[in-house]
Amino acid sequence: MSLFTTSYAQRASYIPIVEGDTVSTSSSLDTVSKVLTVTAGYSALGIQVVGTKTAGTITSKAYIYSSLDGNNYLLTDSSAAFANAAGAQSVFFTKTTTPYVYYKIQVRPPSSATTTEGLAVKVYYVLRKHD
Repeated sequence: MSLFTTSYAQRASYIPIVEGDTVSTSSSLDTVSKVLTVTAGYSALGIQVVGTKTAGTITSKAYIYSSLDGNNYLLTDSSAAFANAAGAQSVFFTKTTTPYVYYKIQVRPPSSATTTEGLAVKVYYVLRKHD
């Protein structure tokens, strides 16, 4: 006999998708940016960035920037490039403390070289409360 339990507390959420949430570099160097505001007593932050190839050769990376004022950001993390493969791929970030108020998730090409990239981006996150 198997017993399965599902916990619904503090489930992951996604930041709503808006027009333009695709990195498209055929005519310019696009960037997809999302900002999380973290103001309560959380002990951890998990972020999953999902990229789905829509065209061309994928070279983009995901970056995390942190800020106290929402205007001046510091690069705190980056991922390896998304693989140039069909289907959805994920990169993950974990913050074991959340000392900043703003966390900007950015997906963009790692250089200024133009490519023929098309990468649809979706961002999930979860904040864990202190015990």
